[in-house]
Amino acid sequence: MLALAAAAFLLACAGGEPASEPRAPAAPTAPSGTSDRLEIVDRAIEHHGGALFESSRVRLTVASRSGSFDVDSTKNGDRFEYVIRASAGDDEREYRRDNAALEVTEGDEPMEMDEAEHARAESYVNQRMYFLFLPYKLNDPGTYKEDQGLEEWNGRELNRVRVTFEPGSSDGADSAYVYWFDPETARLEQFAYDYSKGTGLRFRTLRNYRRIGGLLFYDADNYGLNTPDGGLTVDDITPAYVAEELPLVSQIEHRDVHVEQLAK
Repeated sequence: MLALAAAAFLLACAGGEPASEPRAPAAPTAPSGTSDRLEIVDRAIEHHGGALFESSRVRLTVASRSGSFDVDSTKNGDRFEYVIRASAGDDEREYRRDNAALEVTEGDEPMEMDEAEHARAESYVNQRMYFLFLPYKLNDPGTYKEDQGLEEWNGRELNRVRVTFEPGSSDGADSAYVYWFDPETARLEQFAYDYSKGTGLRFRTLRNYRRIGGLLFYDADNYGLNTPDGGLTVDDITPAYVAEELPLVSQIEHRDVHVEQLAK
């Protein structure tokens, strides 16, 4: 993220989408027609691991055809530490983010960053942690949810939920997301989002679910479209639109997953 070539590589490893962890005020007011809590989302978080997210260390590799990066995530109550290790050509970078600070090293040397570079590095970490632990992040402050009812996909009815964020809460706050949940189990089945003022659109279908250490992990097929002209919106996503307009751009796998539950 600190140089153009590295940024291209690192975004590709995660599927190539900007979106970042919301950092909104503690008690934002939900816009009309939305809610800060939904029963289907609460059930989904519980189904995927619930309170175990709050006291666990997770180590894994996130891989796609463009490359891979390693994650070591520790969350214990209000304390957290995220370590992401990635390479771009001959450059090996480590991003370490905790409650106190963000540090980036290349090789064994700490990197000096100006304000803009620091913001990009922090966004890089937030992006990857947000996607890795969905749907857990959907109850973050400043995350607004609209239950759009049931929608049929490939002969199945799924509960569609539209998500937006508190304006100005992050560099990805102008994006809109849609999540589809199994209405019985509340398992997250697929999700989509637009970004960069409508110039990009992504749709991920989830597969290869497995529960490790009490947490539910999955891989994904990632479909997408980019255009410099804008006009792409997550609200256009339908089964027909995906089939006719969105090519498969990558397959994302979570490999070598290890989960350690921590004593509170």
